[in-house]
Amino acid sequence: MLSYSQKKNDEPVTYKDDFAFTWKKENDSLQLIAKSKLRTVSEFIISNRETGLELNSLIVKPQDSIILIQYKGSKPDSLFRKELMDSLNVAYYFGHKSVVHPDLDFAYRLPFKEGKKYRVSQGFKGKVSHHSKASMYAIDFQLNVGEPVYAARGGLVIKVIDWFTKQGGKELIKAANRILILHNDGTIASYVHLDYKGSFVKEGDIVAMGDKIGVSGLTGYTRGPHLHFVVRKERDIAIPIHFDGYLNENLKQGKKYRIKQ
Repeated sequence: MLSYSQKKNDEPVTYKDDFAFTWKKENDSLQLIAKSKLRTVSEFIISNRETGLELNSLIVKPQDSIILIQYKGSKPDSLFRKELMDSLNVAYYFGHKSVVHPDLDFAYRLPFKEGKKYRVSQGFKGKVSHHSKASMYAIDFQLNVGEPVYAARGGLVIKVIDWFTKQGGKELIKAANRILILHNDGTIASYVHLDYKGSFVKEGDIVAMGDKIGVSGLTGYTRGPHLHFVVRKERDIAIPIHFDGYLNENLKQGKKYRIKQ
């Protein structure tokens, strides 16, 4: 298994079951092969571990394989692998700029039930945690544990994480239950901090706007129950979005909103 170095702020969220990594001896060369288990295009970034300089970018098609690294030389395989892990950082992201064309005019549905107002506890560029490129256009809706979550836009469910149970500090930043939905413009919506076993969809499902997809919870890095919602393009870059009924308005922290008929 290839190990990933940790980037403190904008690192991609990675899970061991997204890819299978194998070393293969092909004639006189040694190859590191990644087999995708994902239902979306993904991008591997290979960079210098010490300087952070990007060395290569590779596109992997859904559920396809790719050679990440190939070595042909006199060094023993074990020595090359050690030097590789010491010198390179390998990370991956969902999507790629060649297939992502954000529709910035799309009117999203508010991701909660009709007939009730919900407070925004943190909006765009919020000072608490919405300041990285991956979260600067995220919105936190003050949903209680067990309240239903609805698809803000239709698409393909590409990731369901629903086995985490704990809530706490930054050590649990990757331990939040979530659902990821791929839209037809290549962007991906993340519904985060869902309840344990709180997903009503599975990977590969097609959902429509307004479908009930899960329930809000209290998992991962959070101080209280809420729904963290964000739409991203390639390389986990968050994009600004607008909601039906509030097309010319950025939702404001502390204000309550409802679905308008």
